[in-house]
Amino acid sequence: MNKRTSKTHVLGEPDQSRLLDTDVGAFLAFLTVVVVGIWAHHGGFNNLGLSATNTATSLDQITGLLASESGILGLILITRTPMLERRYGLDRLFNWHRVLGASMSIFLLLHVVFSVWAWSTPGGLFAAVKSLTGGEPYMAMASVGAVLVGVVTITSIRSIRNSMTYEMWYFIHLVAYIGLALSFSHQITLGADFSTDKLARWTWVGLHIVVVLWIIWSRWRTLILSIVHPYKVSAVSHPAPGLIAVTLNSPVISRHRAHAGQFYLLRQLVPGKWWKTNPFSLSSVPSSAGLRFTIKSRGESSDAMTKIRVGTKVAIEGPYGVCTPEIIGNEPVLMVAGGVGIGPIVSLAENLSSHHKPIIVYRAHSQKEMVHVEEIDALMKKLGGQLFTVIGPRAALKVSDPFAAEVLRKSVPDIADRVVIVAGPESLIKAVQKGARKAGVPTDRIHAERAWW
Repeated sequence: MNKRTSKTHVLGEPDQSRLLDTDVGAFLAFLTVVVVGIWAHHGGFNNLGLSATNTATSLDQITGLLASESGILGLILITRTPMLERRYGLDRLFNWHRVLGASMSIFLLLHVVFSVWAWSTPGGLFAAVKSLTGGEPYMAMASVGAVLVGVVTITSIRSIRNSMTYEMWYFIHLVAYIGLALSFSHQITLGADFSTDKLARWTWVGLHIVVVLWIIWSRWRTLILSIVHPYKVSAVSHPAPGLIAVTLNSPVISRHRAHAGQFYLLRQLVPGKWWKTNPFSLSSVPSSAGLRFTIKSRGESSDAMTKIRVGTKVAIEGPYGVCTPEIIGNEPVLMVAGGVGIGPIVSLAENLSSHHKPIIVYRAHSQKEMVHVEEIDALMKKLGGQLFTVIGPRAALKVSDPFAAEVLRKSVPDIADRVVIVAGPESLIKAVQKGARKAGVPTDRIHAERAWW
């Protein structure tokens, strides 16, 4: 780790997660057993095959319960609980959240189909639709909730999500909370599993209350603390056109715990901007000198951050991320950065020593886009490392794929013995992962923090 003056010290590191995959598996199994057990206890298995109506009713009940379970699990994943996040990383948790969201939507669609089937037997399809969209108590709210969840599901499809700004996607996504809340009441009052079974009803209600409190505690605790003790912009610089390096500091920063390579959600506490937030990676080792972020405009929030001024109050959420010095250990390392992905690479490099034999590959489309080059160059000279730059549009490069296995092996002969870390656009991450694997690097030694927004 770099030497620092007595007036500047590196911040404490976050605690490592002791959570095991088996712990997560046990919780998933337990919750599924409870859900299926409630259904089976109320005749779920027995009603299958008795008649078309009984079968449809039974399937209606289990798909509704599984939709709710998927929603509960999805919410737990985005509580940003340190124990979960430090074990798996926020990007993986959000990817699993998307999978559970899609599962919930499928179960919900099946729930609607089986409900219409079950209710249409006595009075026909029209009567069933009428009852399920408002004729029965709480069903109007449940129908609206189902529509809202459907809207969120459609806008979460990658091709549609990529066409929206982060802010638009985020606020549409919040509608899912409303949809789940509107759908809850009909489960308790009309669901055969809960309306007549007091123990099952209060178990289900209690589970939802615990999840809501969990979300409030985990999601809002750090934000509220940073509002009570806000960070302020202590320094601003413009290392390249369209880029800004922002340093945040606070009187309580000495209590803060963070790793190099991690990222935060930043929110300006000024009128008109307090509700906008975006993730930004540290571009220097977190220390008592402050938290530095190198930011490029890629949306409304990041654009607002590029215009921030010294003295502006900022609320922070984090730190998040698992691409930290822990994954490097004492191994030699190759780090590849593209664009502003150089930020976390710089912060990680500041934690290295000469025995890591660091090599950094910096990919940029033009010389103007490159930032912190002098810092990196000085670090590499100090550590006996190397800095390679790959500059220019792909068509102008000497090789068609600068991250192909043969190119990587030629530039880094011992690449198979190194830990590989890549930060940047998704296209760069995929190219480096593919090339590194073919060059002999084990998959579990190739690390990247993917965009989850």
